[in-house]
Amino acid sequence: MPKPKILQEDQSYTFRSYFEMPYEVDQVLAELGYGFVSDALELPRTDREISEIVKLRQEIETSLRLTLLSSETARREVIIAPILLRWRGFASVRFG
Repeated sequence: MPKPKILQEDQSYTFRSYFEMPYEVDQVLAELGYGFVSDALELPRTDREISEIVKLRQEIETSLRLTLLSSETARREVIIAPILLRWRGFASVRFG
């Protein structure tokens, strides 16, 4: 039995509509003829001591292993929120 198509030829899609689909990123990309690899980024580093960074990295890596990031809400709550909350503490900034 053939696999049902995710994308319908008679329908147009916006950038946002791809994120609203109930499919995982790799499934949508496979239908478009692409693959998906999740990997860590190597970003610029500082010589400044930031004691919380090791704990934050471990927290995020653990969450990433246990969470599917198929929705914007999941990405926001698992990745973005912990970073912003830690940054708020470093910068002494109040959100709200």
